[in-house]
Amino acid sequence: MTPTPNEPSNRSLTLRERYERYMARFKEFIARYGRLAIVVHVVSCAVFFLCFMALIRAGFKIDSAEGSVGAFAGAYVIYKATQIPRAALTFVITPFIDRLIRRIRHQAPPPAP
Repeated sequence: MTPTPNEPSNRSLTLRERYERYMARFKEFIARYGRLAIVVHVVSCAVFFLCFMALIRAGFKIDSAEGSVGAFAGAYVIYKATQIPRAALTFVITPFIDRLIRRIRHQAPPPAP
């Protein structure tokens, strides 16, 4: 965390201040990458879900409190359990994909908002 001139470095941020900081970063991310971020997230979600279904069909067992569940339900349980890492993955790989697309198209990146 880098202190700003308006903010003393010896105090910790309140929950509200952290929330506002993360929301500002999220809005900046969406303003910069927009549709690409949504496409990357949807595609990565589909890939994760299909991989989880393939694992279950290949023999990976998922047991619930009520017994064994089907491939779709088991894949959905694992899919929901990995929701936070999947969202983080979107934030990590979207800038790389943007750079790759721009390199292929020979375009300069847009200025940061």
